[in-house]
Amino acid sequence: MPLNDFNPWWKTSSAPKNQVGKIREILGEILSFLDYRQIIILYGLRRSGKTTLMYQIIDHLLRERDISPFRILYFSFDEQAFDLNQLIDIYQQDILRQGLEEQKKIYLFLDEIQKHYDWFNKIKIIYDRYPNLKIILSGSAALVLKKDIKESLAGRFFEFCVESFSFDEFIAFKGISIDRTREDLYKREIVRLLEDYLKIGGFIEAVNFDDFALKKYFRESLLERVVFRDIPEAFTINRPQLLFRLLQIVADIPGIYLDYRNLGNDLKVDQRTISNYISYLDYSLLITKLYNFSKNRLTSEKKLKRIYLSNAGFMLALRPGESEYRYLLEGYFANLFKAQFFYRSPQKEEVDLILESQRMVLPVEIKIRQKIKMKDLKPLIRFMKRFRCKQALIISKDIDRIEKIEDLKLTILPYWRYWSIVNEIKGYF
Repeated sequence: MPLNDFNPWWKTSSAPKNQVGKIREILGEILSFLDYRQIIILYGLRRSGKTTLMYQIIDHLLRERDISPFRILYFSFDEQAFDLNQLIDIYQQDILRQGLEEQKKIYLFLDEIQKHYDWFNKIKIIYDRYPNLKIILSGSAALVLKKDIKESLAGRFFEFCVESFSFDEFIAFKGISIDRTREDLYKREIVRLLEDYLKIGGFIEAVNFDDFALKKYFRESLLERVVFRDIPEAFTINRPQLLFRLLQIVADIPGIYLDYRNLGNDLKVDQRTISNYISYLDYSLLITKLYNFSKNRLTSEKKLKRIYLSNAGFMLALRPGESEYRYLLEGYFANLFKAQFFYRSPQKEEVDLILESQRMVLPVEIKIRQKIKMKDLKPLIRFMKRFRCKQALIISKDIDRIEKIEDLKLTILPYWRYWSIVNEIKGYF
């Protein structure tokens, strides 16, 4: 078994530069958990950079902590099937030449671990048996969401969701310098960069693809592999083509209201099947589900929900024609803010996004248009008065001003003033 091929640092004492790549923003947070006993689990979509993060951690251990290369073991179950216990035995015999328990801290990296049968029970035994073993796992989105995994490894792991590149990471990757305190000077560049970023969805390996290659990349390398391979491996389903059809519907109607009965009737499928399949797409991080806001969480759970695709690139890949930019931005900001709620009153007045922390509720409207009239903001204002919100954020096309109505403050910012919007949100929360 070619363990050497997976662990070139045993010969070179360094991680391969072509695997380390650009340092990710999340790396610092992950490294702060390296000294804890618990397992680190990296989960997320395919091609989001989980393997690269593993190599970045290995690079940090070798360069910054001066860890012996032989105390770092990496293996990918995506490339080769092998029994985990045999893997450990071979590592002890051929590399350590003594038992794991006789060593200082050992770092065990297991990539795409969900492909190994009954992995969570085997990992639990190894974790409990070898307290000097620091285990870092990566896998699909369903990795930490399945009930049996949560129960088996309860209290034994910290989880990190690895997403595609953020807009800041994308700009850094392109090597472009922008003075973020003077966004107006860079409007043209920011608009162009945002368009490019949304098109590739933050998946850096697709940065130089043309439109045809981009659609093929998203459909074949990402969506179809998750829908027709990963989800059926994690859950018992017999109609993966229905999963793909549901994704296409969400791409056609961004923010669609989730009416299981109507969807079931249209697709000639039982509404319980629709409900289950939507949950699988949710677990797999392909969609973002929003709940109708209420102070009572049980009420929110029972009310009508909305869903977006989790990535703008998916929408562009699944829609037959051009996507309206405002829909791309609406879904993008819903995902950027990690929004959990929207609002729809009994009178069908709506607010796009509701952000909530322990100290405040912030309504957000996304209106990518030339003019915003006061009548357009009446539902927002009524929401603010009903739920006693003093502030709101409106994302516009080019309008940049503050409206004050009685004791209410409405901050309007253009979508391309990205850092102003991010800082505004941070200021509230």
